[in-house]
Amino acid sequence: MHKNNFINDLIDAAPNRRSFVRKLGIASAALGAAGSRSWGQAAAITDVDILNFALNLEYLEAEFYTAATSGTTIGVSGISIVGTGTAGATTGGSQVTFPSSTVQAIAMELAHDEQTHVTLLQGAITGLGGQPVAKPAINLAALGIGFGSQNDFLTVARALEDIGVTAYGGAAPLITNKSILGYAARILAVEAFHSGNIRLLIAQNSIVTTALDGVDHLPPPSGTLYFNTNTSALSEVRSPGEVLFLAYGGKANATSGGFFPNGVNGNINTSAAAPATATSDAEFSATPNPIVLNGASLGGTTITFNAPSSSVRIYVGALGGYLLYQGPGTGSFTTPPIFPSGTTVLYLQDASASKPLTATNTLATLTITAK
Repeated sequence: MHKNNFINDLIDAAPNRRSFVRKLGIASAALGAAGSRSWGQAAAITDVDILNFALNLEYLEAEFYTAATSGTTIGVSGISIVGTGTAGATTGGSQVTFPSSTVQAIAMELAHDEQTHVTLLQGAITGLGGQPVAKPAINLAALGIGFGSQNDFLTVARALEDIGVTAYGGAAPLITNKSILGYAARILAVEAFHSGNIRLLIAQNSIVTTALDGVDHLPPPSGTLYFNTNTSALSEVRSPGEVLFLAYGGKANATSGGFFPNGVNGNINTSAAAPATATSDAEFSATPNPIVLNGASLGGTTITFNAPSSSVRIYVGALGGYLLYQGPGTGSFTTPPIFPSGTTVLYLQDASASKPLTATNTLATLTITAK
């Protein structure tokens, strides 16, 4: 399929074209958790909002690889960067000298893929009757590295590609339209191709890397995994708020910083807290997170969990604190308004076989933020 037929294929696949925007379903629930609205408002986020959030990130990746391979920007390369929101310049990038012709060829292919993703998303948004966001201001020097050497380039590329895989992995279960799910799976596959390739180059070149957050699994020599998987051989996932936490330079509840000095364009623009370090392969999440109180003293959220245990308990605030849930190890429920302004930590405890209430039996923790 040629990329120019992408939108027509998606619209044709939808049984009701008028409701296509509402039914596209690419990570709408997860992305709602990243916005600065209350749960009721987050539910009204449209698929155009979701695609525009993704477009901001594709602008970043495309600019990084284009600068590294050509010393120019995607605008100079003929990619459209206009749209709604606040447009901004891309700074901090320069052409990289690649001593390895293989790495250079890989970088060129990465640049082509990400440029194509920008164009594809713009076309998707327009095809759905929306307006693509403009490319925001991007600071490619946000990490202080990336262009000084081949190793610097690979270090940043590893971070960008691993984040991309976790972002698509988090979105996939939320897609309701099977045709869209098929396309999303193919995009995820491409991101995984990128990630696996870069991680192998990191290992082969003995490049020291640093963990991005609690769900980042490093390749050798800093880590032990050539593939970015958990103990169940599944990729980790990040919510959009957690992705923006990294993009904004490690700042929670922020709307700008890091790679995006003036923030991203669109309605989904606020970072969440970093994901806690996983102590097992348990999945433990909340939507929305952060919770927007809108003047109320307490707020609620929906907790989802999937633990490798027949029985679990969820405690609020501390081990042995308020018992929020007790029952099977997989489930989802909406809490009453119990979370005050600030942060509250939830503990997912293994309660099978009468296991004691100790840190050893903590399957995962989850930080809930309310503001």
